[in-house]
Amino acid sequence: MSAKLLSQLSHNLLKVKECAAYEDFDSAQSAIISVDNTIREVFSKPAELSEEDKVFLVNFLQQFDQVMLEINIKKADTAKELGVHMRTQKKINIYKSIK
Repeated sequence: MSAKLLSQLSHNLLKVKECAAYEDFDSAQSAIISVDNTIREVFSKPAELSEEDKVFLVNFLQQFDQVMLEINIKKADTAKELGVHMRTQKKINIYKSIK
């Protein structure tokens, strides 16, 4: 398997992790699309996968699943915080209009 593709997967995974850490969901989505494209390229020729490549891909999948879970949790938390903020803002606006 092309070491370049596997290296590209590692690089893209690091980008996804970094975006998740900073809660930059738009950039994370772009990096995830890059991961998807690279994976499609890797599996376009599955006969070229060595045992080492398969071990790498299994490890990659585990890490990628963990990052995706983290992103989903952070997105849900962010949505919840935004909802609380919006409700608070509505209450403030109602209070101001009563005054």
